[in-house]
Amino acid sequence: MMLPVLPLALVACVAAEGFSQPVDHATNRPTPLYFGVHVTPDPATNPIDPPERFSGYHAAVDFEVSAEELDAPVAVYAICRGKVVYSGFAEGYGGLLIQRCTLDGQPISVIYGHLSRNGLIEDGENVRSGAQLGYLADARSTDSDGNRKHLHLGIHKGKSLDMRGYVRTQEELAEYIDPATVLQQLDVEGVLPDIRAYWDTGTGSTKP
Repeated sequence: MMLPVLPLALVACVAAEGFSQPVDHATNRPTPLYFGVHVTPDPATNPIDPPERFSGYHAAVDFEVSAEELDAPVAVYAICRGKVVYSGFAEGYGGLLIQRCTLDGQPISVIYGHLSRNGLIEDGENVRSGAQLGYLADARSTDSDGNRKHLHLGIHKGKSLDMRGYVRTQEELAEYIDPATVLQQLDVEGVLPDIRAYWDTGTGSTKP
């Protein structure tokens, strides 16, 4: 059963510490490629259809879109207040934006991958939490680097700009923060039905 079209203009909820949802209804979206999951291009070890082409431990969370959103604009929001330190194209991501923020008094770099470069906020801009950064790139386009339509959200500790989406060892994951642990404080789970990824033809939720 297809879910009804969900409003895309819903204002992102803001947590007590000033963090926001990266996309509308983020906590209701399937995240089969969650933080720390190990994948290879082999479909047997990969929850994505078609399988992700990379190997390693996922250092981010991927938020999927529904069938209704496949050909509709899906806005992406800043999860925190801070300066944009990279805005452009990167291999493996297509359109990529990196923002420097602070979490618990420590510097972090937030990675937003697979964005449309058309209308993307420029390098050097200071943005508030919840501000719109741009839109998700179309599936299989140059700006998604040939990937499915989704948001890759990573949080790297420190001031260095490390844009890796996968790492080789579990020890390297310690350099990153699981975005789910930050977004859990929004506490909006269950407000809407869980969304099914547009490529998911099975039954039930794809959330881990």
